[in-house]
Amino acid sequence: MKLIKGERVKDGAGVNLNRVIAISSLDHADPFFLLDEFRSNDNSDYAAGFPMHPHRGIETITYMIEGSFTHRDSKGNEGNLKSGEVQWMTAGKGILHEEMPAMENGQLWGYQLWVNLPAKYKMVEPKYRHIKAEEIPQVLKNGSDVKIIAGAYDNAVGPIKSYIPVDYMDVRLNGGFFEKETRETALIYVHSGKVTVSSEEGKLEIEAGDLCLIERASHIKIHGENSGVLYISADPLKEPVARYGPFVMNTMDEILKAIDDFNDGSFDK
Repeated sequence: MKLIKGERVKDGAGVNLNRVIAISSLDHADPFFLLDEFRSNDNSDYAAGFPMHPHRGIETITYMIEGSFTHRDSKGNEGNLKSGEVQWMTAGKGILHEEMPAMENGQLWGYQLWVNLPAKYKMVEPKYRHIKAEEIPQVLKNGSDVKIIAGAYDNAVGPIKSYIPVDYMDVRLNGGFFEKETRETALIYVHSGKVTVSSEEGKLEIEAGDLCLIERASHIKIHGENSGVLYISADPLKEPVARYGPFVMNTMDEILKAIDDFNDGSFDK
Protein backbone atom coordinates (compact mmCIF):
# COMPACT_ATOMS: atom_id res chain seq x y z
CA MET A 1 0.00 0.00 0.00
CA LYS A 2 1.38 3.38 -1.00
CA LEU A 3 0.20 6.88 -0.07
CA ILE A 4 0.52 9.30 -2.99
CA LYS A 5 0.25 13.02 -2.20
CA GLY A 6 -1.51 15.04 -4.87
CA GLU A 7 0.48 17.67 -6.78
CA ARG A 8 -0.91 20.99 -7.96
CA VAL A 9 -0.36 21.37 -11.71
CA LYS A 10 -1.68 23.34 -14.66
CA ASP A 11 -2.79 21.66 -17.87
CA GLY A 12 -4.83 22.45 -20.95
CA ALA A 13 -4.77 26.19 -21.52
CA GLY A 14 -4.06 26.84 -17.82
CA VAL A 15 -6.54 24.81 -15.75
CA ASN A 16 -5.50 24.29 -12.12
CA LEU A 17 -5.60 20.60 -11.18
CA ASN A 18 -4.76 18.18 -8.40
CA ARG A 19 -2.82 15.37 -10.13
CA VAL A 20 -2.14 12.01 -8.47
CA ILE A 21 -1.03 9.87 -11.44
CA ALA A 22 1.57 11.15 -13.95
CA ILE A 23 3.63 12.95 -11.31
CA SER A 24 7.14 12.51 -9.92
CA SER A 25 6.02 10.13 -7.16
CA LEU A 26 3.73 8.02 -9.39
CA ASP A 27 4.36 8.01 -13.13
CA HIS A 28 1.66 5.39 -13.77
CA ALA A 29 -0.13 2.48 -12.11
CA ASP A 30 -0.59 -0.09 -14.88
CA PRO A 31 -3.02 0.20 -16.68
CA PHE A 32 -3.76 3.76 -15.43
CA PHE A 33 -1.68 6.63 -16.82
CA LEU A 34 -3.31 9.78 -15.46
CA LEU A 35 -5.76 10.82 -12.77
CA ASP A 36 -6.64 14.50 -12.37
CA GLU A 37 -9.13 16.29 -10.14
CA PHE A 38 -10.41 19.69 -11.25
CA ARG A 39 -12.27 21.32 -8.37
CA SER A 40 -12.72 25.02 -7.78
CA ASN A 41 -15.28 27.77 -7.20
CA ASP A 42 -12.93 30.28 -8.86
CA ASN A 43 -13.65 30.81 -12.55
CA SER A 44 -10.03 31.76 -13.20
CA ASP A 45 -8.95 28.22 -12.21
CA TYR A 46 -10.91 26.56 -15.02
CA ALA A 47 -12.10 29.14 -17.57
CA ALA A 48 -9.28 28.43 -20.06
CA GLY A 49 -10.40 24.81 -20.41
CA PHE A 50 -8.81 22.18 -22.62
CA PRO A 51 -8.73 23.38 -26.26
CA MET A 52 -8.53 20.89 -29.15
CA HIS A 53 -5.78 18.30 -28.55
CA PRO A 54 -4.99 14.75 -29.73
CA HIS A 55 -5.03 11.31 -28.07
CA ARG A 56 -3.98 7.87 -29.28
CA GLY A 57 -3.75 4.46 -27.64
CA ILE A 58 -5.88 5.09 -24.52
CA GLU A 59 -9.38 5.55 -23.18
CA THR A 60 -10.15 8.82 -21.37
CA ILE A 61 -12.92 8.95 -18.78
CA THR A 62 -14.29 12.29 -17.61
CA TYR A 63 -16.62 12.17 -14.59
CA MET A 64 -18.41 15.38 -13.67
CA ILE A 65 -19.71 15.81 -10.11
CA GLU A 66 -20.58 19.53 -10.24
CA GLY A 67 -20.73 22.02 -13.09
CA SER A 68 -20.63 21.32 -16.81
CA PHE A 69 -18.25 21.02 -19.77
CA THR A 70 -18.99 21.26 -23.45
CA HIS A 71 -17.28 18.62 -25.57
CA ARG A 72 -16.58 18.26 -29.28
CA ASP A 73 -14.22 16.09 -31.27
CA SER A 74 -12.89 15.51 -34.78
CA LYS A 75 -15.37 12.68 -35.40
CA GLY A 76 -18.37 15.00 -35.16
CA ASN A 77 -19.38 14.17 -31.58
CA GLU A 78 -20.40 17.03 -29.34
CA GLY A 79 -22.42 17.57 -26.21
CA ASN A 80 -22.71 19.11 -22.77
CA LEU A 81 -21.38 17.02 -19.88
CA LYS A 82 -23.46 17.92 -16.81
CA SER A 83 -23.38 17.13 -13.10
CA GLY A 84 -23.37 13.39 -12.42
CA GLU A 85 -22.56 12.47 -16.03
CA VAL A 86 -19.64 10.62 -17.61
CA GLN A 87 -17.85 10.90 -20.94
CA TRP A 88 -16.03 7.65 -21.79
CA MET A 89 -13.92 8.14 -24.90
CA THR A 90 -11.89 5.47 -26.68
CA ALA A 91 -9.17 7.38 -28.51
CA GLY A 92 -7.93 4.25 -30.29
CA LYS A 93 -6.02 5.07 -33.48
CA GLY A 94 -6.51 8.80 -32.98
CA ILE A 95 -8.95 11.56 -32.18
CA LEU A 96 -8.81 15.30 -31.53
CA HIS A 97 -11.13 16.69 -28.87
CA GLU A 98 -11.70 19.68 -26.66
CA GLU A 99 -13.41 20.18 -23.32
CA MET A 100 -14.40 23.67 -22.30
CA PRO A 101 -16.35 24.88 -19.24
CA ALA A 102 -19.97 25.68 -20.05
CA MET A 103 -20.26 27.98 -17.04
CA GLU A 104 -18.91 31.34 -15.93
CA ASN A 105 -19.55 31.01 -12.21
CA GLY A 106 -19.96 28.31 -9.57
CA GLN A 107 -18.13 25.14 -8.69
CA LEU A 108 -16.53 22.96 -11.31
CA TRP A 109 -15.69 19.55 -9.84
CA GLY A 110 -14.74 16.49 -11.82
CA TYR A 111 -12.09 13.96 -12.80
CA GLN A 112 -10.20 12.68 -15.80
CA LEU A 113 -8.72 9.18 -15.86
CA TRP A 114 -6.60 7.62 -18.61
CA VAL A 115 -6.79 3.85 -19.09
CA ASN A 116 -4.22 2.20 -21.34
CA LEU A 117 -5.46 0.05 -24.22
CA PRO A 118 -3.91 -3.38 -24.84
CA ALA A 119 -1.59 -3.54 -27.89
CA LYS A 120 -4.21 -5.39 -29.95
CA TYR A 121 -6.73 -2.55 -29.42
CA LYS A 122 -4.40 0.46 -29.73
CA MET A 123 -5.56 1.29 -33.25
CA VAL A 124 -9.29 0.57 -32.97
CA GLU A 125 -11.74 3.09 -34.34
CA PRO A 126 -12.43 5.91 -31.86
CA LYS A 127 -15.63 5.72 -29.87
CA TYR A 128 -17.49 8.24 -27.71
CA ARG A 129 -20.10 7.47 -25.05
CA HIS A 130 -22.04 10.03 -23.03
CA ILE A 131 -23.54 8.44 -19.91
CA LYS A 132 -26.41 10.29 -18.25
CA ALA A 133 -26.68 10.42 -14.46
CA GLU A 134 -29.84 8.31 -14.48
CA GLU A 135 -27.98 5.49 -16.29
CA ILE A 136 -25.54 5.06 -13.39
CA PRO A 137 -26.82 2.57 -10.77
CA GLN A 138 -26.64 3.51 -7.11
CA VAL A 139 -26.38 1.06 -4.20
CA LEU A 140 -27.01 1.94 -0.54
CA LYS A 141 -25.34 -0.61 1.72
CA ASN A 142 -23.45 -0.78 5.04
CA GLY A 143 -23.66 2.99 5.57
CA SER A 144 -22.29 3.72 2.11
CA ASP A 145 -23.75 5.19 -1.08
CA VAL A 146 -22.07 3.74 -4.18
CA LYS A 147 -22.45 5.04 -7.75
CA ILE A 148 -21.27 2.37 -10.19
CA ILE A 149 -19.83 3.92 -13.36
CA ALA A 150 -18.12 0.69 -14.43
CA GLY A 151 -17.83 -2.77 -12.94
CA ALA A 152 -20.18 -4.58 -10.58
CA TYR A 153 -21.10 -4.18 -6.93
CA ASP A 154 -23.83 -5.93 -4.95
CA ASN A 155 -25.48 -7.29 -8.14
CA ALA A 156 -25.60 -3.86 -9.78
CA VAL A 157 -23.57 -3.35 -12.96
CA GLY A 158 -22.28 -0.05 -14.39
CA PRO A 159 -23.28 1.06 -17.91
CA ILE A 160 -19.78 0.87 -19.47
CA LYS A 161 -18.25 -2.16 -21.18
CA SER A 162 -14.59 -1.26 -21.68
CA TYR A 163 -11.82 -3.02 -23.62
CA ILE A 164 -10.38 -4.30 -20.35
CA PRO A 165 -12.47 -4.85 -17.19
CA VAL A 166 -12.40 -1.69 -15.07
CA ASP A 167 -14.14 -0.90 -11.79
CA TYR A 168 -14.96 2.79 -11.36
CA MET A 169 -17.16 3.82 -8.43
CA ASP A 170 -17.91 6.99 -6.48
CA VAL A 171 -18.33 5.90 -2.85
CA ARG A 172 -19.80 8.16 -0.15
CA LEU A 173 -19.36 6.93 3.43
CA ASN A 174 -21.68 7.97 6.24
CA GLY A 175 -20.15 6.25 9.24
CA GLY A 176 -20.18 2.92 7.41
CA PHE A 177 -17.89 0.95 5.13
CA PHE A 178 -17.34 -0.23 1.57
CA GLU A 179 -15.71 -3.56 0.86
CA LYS A 180 -14.98 -5.37 -2.34
CA GLU A 181 -12.89 -8.05 -3.98
CA THR A 182 -10.36 -6.05 -5.95
CA ARG A 183 -8.38 -6.41 -9.14
CA GLU A 184 -4.57 -6.37 -9.02
CA THR A 185 -4.19 -2.58 -9.32
CA ALA A 186 -6.53 -0.60 -7.04
CA LEU A 187 -6.75 3.17 -6.61
CA ILE A 188 -8.60 4.87 -3.76
CA TYR A 189 -8.68 8.63 -4.27
CA VAL A 190 -10.14 10.52 -1.30
CA HIS A 191 -12.20 13.49 -2.48
CA SER A 192 -13.94 14.33 0.81
CA GLY A 193 -12.99 13.95 4.47
CA LYS A 194 -10.64 11.14 5.43
CA VAL A 195 -10.89 7.36 5.32
CA THR A 196 -9.13 4.25 6.56
CA VAL A 197 -8.29 1.67 3.91
CA SER A 198 -7.55 -1.94 4.92
CA SER A 199 -6.36 -4.93 2.92
CA GLU A 200 -4.15 -7.95 3.47
CA GLU A 201 -1.28 -5.54 2.65
CA GLY A 202 -2.00 -3.46 5.77
CA LYS A 203 -3.98 -0.39 6.85
CA LEU A 204 -3.65 3.25 5.84
CA GLU A 205 -5.42 6.49 6.76
CA ILE A 206 -5.82 8.90 3.84
CA GLU A 207 -7.08 12.48 3.65
CA ALA A 208 -8.84 14.40 0.89
CA GLY A 209 -6.61 15.14 -2.10
CA ASP A 210 -4.45 12.04 -1.68
CA LEU A 211 -4.40 8.60 -3.28
CA CYS A 212 -3.92 5.11 -1.91
CA LEU A 213 -2.36 2.70 -4.42
CA ILE A 214 -2.75 -0.99 -3.62
CA GLU A 215 -1.09 -3.64 -5.75
CA ARG A 216 -1.62 -7.39 -5.56
CA ALA A 217 -4.31 -7.33 -2.86
CA SER A 218 -7.45 -9.42 -3.30
CA HIS A 219 -9.83 -7.59 -0.97
CA ILE A 220 -10.19 -4.04 0.35
CA LYS A 221 -12.33 -2.40 3.02
CA ILE A 222 -12.80 1.35 3.41
CA HIS A 223 -14.23 3.03 6.52
CA GLY A 224 -15.21 6.68 6.76
CA GLU A 225 -17.43 9.30 8.40
CA ASN A 226 -18.91 12.00 6.12
CA SER A 227 -16.28 11.19 3.51
CA GLY A 228 -16.01 10.09 -0.08
CA VAL A 229 -13.64 8.26 -2.42
CA LEU A 230 -13.24 7.22 -6.01
CA TYR A 231 -12.59 3.48 -6.14
CA ILE A 232 -10.88 2.50 -9.42
CA SER A 233 -9.41 -0.90 -10.19
CA ALA A 234 -8.16 -3.06 -13.07
CA ASP A 235 -5.62 -5.77 -13.78
CA PRO A 236 -2.29 -4.57 -15.22
CA LEU A 237 -1.60 -5.17 -18.92
CA LYS A 238 2.10 -5.95 -18.29
CA GLU A 239 3.01 -4.79 -21.80
CA PRO A 240 5.86 -2.54 -22.98
CA VAL A 241 4.96 1.16 -22.81
CA ALA A 242 6.14 4.21 -24.72
CA ARG A 243 4.54 7.50 -23.75
CA TYR A 244 4.73 11.02 -25.10
CA GLY A 245 2.23 13.59 -23.87
CA PRO A 246 -1.26 12.47 -24.94
CA PHE A 247 -0.01 9.34 -26.73
CA VAL A 248 0.45 6.01 -24.94
CA MET A 249 1.77 3.26 -27.21
CA ASN A 250 3.99 0.17 -26.94
CA THR A 251 7.12 1.32 -28.80
CA MET A 252 8.92 4.57 -29.54
CA ASP A 253 8.46 3.92 -33.26
CA GLU A 254 4.70 4.00 -32.69
CA ILE A 255 5.06 7.29 -30.80
CA LEU A 256 7.07 8.80 -33.67
CA LYS A 257 4.39 7.57 -36.11
CA ALA A 258 1.69 9.28 -34.00
CA ILE A 259 3.66 12.54 -34.07
CA ASP A 260 4.18 12.28 -37.83
CA ASP A 261 0.50 11.52 -38.39
CA PHE A 262 -0.49 14.51 -36.29
CA ASN A 263 1.89 16.83 -38.11
CA ASP A 264 0.86 15.72 -41.61
CA GLY A 265 -2.88 15.85 -40.91
CA SER A 266 -3.58 12.10 -41.21
CA PHE A 267 -3.81 11.48 -37.45
CA ASP A 268 -7.58 11.06 -37.15
CA LYS A 269 -8.34 10.00 -40.74
